[in-house]
Amino acid sequence: MKIGQVVTDDGPRIVVSHEGKHYDLGEITGEDLENSGKSFFFLVQKNLEKTRDFISSGKLEQMDEISPKSFLIPVPHVNQVRDFYAFEEHVRNARKKRGLEVPPEWYDFPAYYYSGNSSLYPSDSEIARPKFTSELDFELELAVIIGKEGKDISKSDAMDHAFGFVLMNDWSARDQQRKEMSIGLGPSKSKDFATSFGRYVVTADEVLSLMDGNSKIDSEVSVIVNGREVTRNNLNTMYWTFQHLISWASTDVTLRPGDILMSGTVGRGCILELGPEEVEWLKPGDVVKFESSAFGELNSRIV
Repeated sequence: MKIGQVVTDDGPRIVVSHEGKHYDLGEITGEDLENSGKSFFFLVQKNLEKTRDFISSGKLEQMDEISPKSFLIPVPHVNQVRDFYAFEEHVRNARKKRGLEVPPEWYDFPAYYYSGNSSLYPSDSEIARPKFTSELDFELELAVIIGKEGKDISKSDAMDHAFGFVLMNDWSARDQQRKEMSIGLGPSKSKDFATSFGRYVVTADEVLSLMDGNSKIDSEVSVIVNGREVTRNNLNTMYWTFQHLISWASTDVTLRPGDILMSGTVGRGCILELGPEEVEWLKPGDVVKFESSAFGELNSRIV
């Protein structure tokens, strides 16, 4: 089930997207989802079966279709944001640019950094190129949103704590990032100016059907810049699975509803890997689109 948050003439609405149309999820569930805050995740999960039955019964046809004026971040509450480094191909390609090998410690545990949550943008937003960079880059990622509190979560129980999955863009200022990493602390300013969410969260029960025998999500994702597809890859190339990420992040720490665990960049999912000779560093006027048949799209325009 694809869930989003949109702006209408009557204010914000939580919607379910079905066959390209949008319907008021609160009307289906009987819950005040727009004002639910942290309880949003519990209320939606409590009503998942009811909502699925409602959709399969054909009752959506009796509801008024919602015409969004714009999209908001697809969940009304975001807690902490962690960004992992889970695709081996990306790690290898990015480090090779600096003449480095993949460190052996990378294979010991799924590494991550804390990202900010004060500069979050929904799909279809304008993203200002920071004044301190001439090497603005996109980063194609998928994220899991935690829906159920837990500590020391086992890999086998991890999906029980997942609310849903969403496309994300971890924008990066590569020239600033190189300076920060040379100090040995970061990344920081090279990342915290913008993080973008896709239009929809796909609920975890639906994503389970996309997982192969190794708990990897089998789904293609692509990046289109100014109308040209510049890269395509499959999420099943992820080395550390989302079950690994949830389990490691919760080790001796409590994960709470609204926590975001980003995958890190899909292999070949950024200009750093593709090379500026293939895709130029982003400039005002450029339009970046992430696309997935399973997870929808994430659109941004650089200004």
